[in-house]
Amino acid sequence: MRRIAGYLRALLVCGTIGCLPAGMAAAQGNTAEQLLQQWSKDVVGKTIVYIPVTYNAPLTRIWGQRMQMIADRLGIKFSIRDPNFDTQREEQLLEAEINQHPDLLIVHNPNVQVLASAIQRAENAGIYVVQINMASRYKSDAFVGVQPNELGAKMAQAVVDACGGPGTSRKVALMDGEVTSAYSIGIMQGAMSVFKQHPDIQIVSNQAANWDTKTAHDKAATVLQAHPDLCAYMGWWSGQDSGIAQAVRQAGMLGKVKIITTDGGEPPACDYLKQGLFYEDFVYPATLQADQMMAVSEMLLQSGAKPGTFHVAVYTPIVPTTAKNVTPTSCTPVSTK
Repeated sequence: MRRIAGYLRALLVCGTIGCLPAGMAAAQGNTAEQLLQQWSKDVVGKTIVYIPVTYNAPLTRIWGQRMQMIADRLGIKFSIRDPNFDTQREEQLLEAEINQHPDLLIVHNPNVQVLASAIQRAENAGIYVVQINMASRYKSDAFVGVQPNELGAKMAQAVVDACGGPGTSRKVALMDGEVTSAYSIGIMQGAMSVFKQHPDIQIVSNQAANWDTKTAHDKAATVLQAHPDLCAYMGWWSGQDSGIAQAVRQAGMLGKVKIITTDGGEPPACDYLKQGLFYEDFVYPATLQADQMMAVSEMLLQSGAKPGTFHVAVYTPIVPTTAKNVTPTSCTPVSTK
């Protein structure tokens, strides 16, 4: 019996993952070691540059701060370039970074066209490119973000649910962001696919604020004057849509006009939900997106493939959030640093 027990102990190695034949366990241990060595070679010390449309917005700061934290843990050199909503400046920053040749670029397109050629040049120069939330016409190594058509459809359905019943005017207004961004185009397509099924919903205004709070406020104020029985306002981003909320409050229509918006789980939006300024917020969690961006970046750096070889997409889930289900964890604290 002792010999049998000894044989079994020699044959099997039992650990927290279960029992494996001794040869397999040794091979597995070697494989884990090899993976770590290869990961260290491919990831540690590499350089990633993040270029959002601006770093002066809660969403883009959440992305940057979360990615910086992950990069520090991984031993990646991570830096941020801020064009501050200046499209020409963003082009210049991207071109300058291509000349500096980082290992990977994470870019945030202001519209479908402006950075497309530069992104292609980056890949041709041997730099991996990950695009965030707003894709360009050029399909780079990876895209990470919300699926905008799905987002638009969910938001439009919320509008229909709020304004399609008896006792409502069925009048709604739309506040687009940058109309030529893939994000905006997708939201509009998704929304219209729903609204077409509900011809009783009357779209009385369809304007764009170019992500600017004041522009959204001023345009909404005019719409509210013309349509005092407006049922809902659907906006493309809570940062600009806070301007709509202020216009609704100033018009004395708080609680009458339902504002349906979307964002990455930014603190001001949570406050607006709690105060009744926003009716519903369709959240694509920004911290999760940052985690996804860094995970995709790690995989690209380890792939050994030539930039431009892969064309992958990772879509972030959408979390409908109202005053009833908003919690302290619904929105991510953001530093002003």
